[in-house]
Amino acid sequence: MPVPTPIYRIVHVDNVPLIVARGALHAPNHAPSDGRTYVPIHDADVQASRQRRAVPCGRGGTIPDYVGFYFGHRSPMLYRLHTGWNVKRVDQSNIVYLVSTVQAIQGAGLDFVFTDGHGLAAFTEWYHDVMDLQAVDWAAVNQRAWNDTPADMDRQRRKQAEFHVHRSVPWQLIERIGVLNWTVKERVDAVLGRLAPPHRPPVEIQPSW
Repeated sequence: MPVPTPIYRIVHVDNVPLIVARGALHAPNHAPSDGRTYVPIHDADVQASRQRRAVPCGRGGTIPDYVGFYFGHRSPMLYRLHTGWNVKRVDQSNIVYLVSTVQAIQGAGLDFVFTDGHGLAAFTEWYHDVMDLQAVDWAAVNQRAWNDTPADMDRQRRKQAEFHVHRSVPWQLIERIGVLNWTVKERVDAVLGRLAPPHRPPVEIQPSW
């Protein structure tokens, strides 16, 4: 387990101005009614199932009461967006990573929960104590290849271990922004320069993500 422990949220690049203007990432059930349009990159059927899935620890509620992160990059969801498999295809250059750490979230006093696998899987376990981070399969989380195999039919579920922050994550807790190439970096830097937020995380070119 890396310490500090990074957490990654993928969003459409068009959402960066909205997030900066709001000063936070908001959970779907707690998004401000400010007339701004958020560009979704999720599977609508999966999100509907998440609305019904109760969170069994921490502050409770359902999954959309939380801002979701992964513990690693190159997630199965990113692959689906790349290929358009049962979702609207999104060019990889339009995906950006917003990166924080478990320790930053904890230090800010925010309520959180996390899982040892995909949040909708029946046998995924839920936790709310950082001492239980050892339950996450860090080898699976950090693997580039995550498909199930005859020798390991649970690898894809474990790869998708999730970290969820209740209601919202302040913008100042985003420590880094990862982008595919220089063109996207310039685009995000321009947004940050125009909006001039008091907190400006570095924008890094991370094609391996």
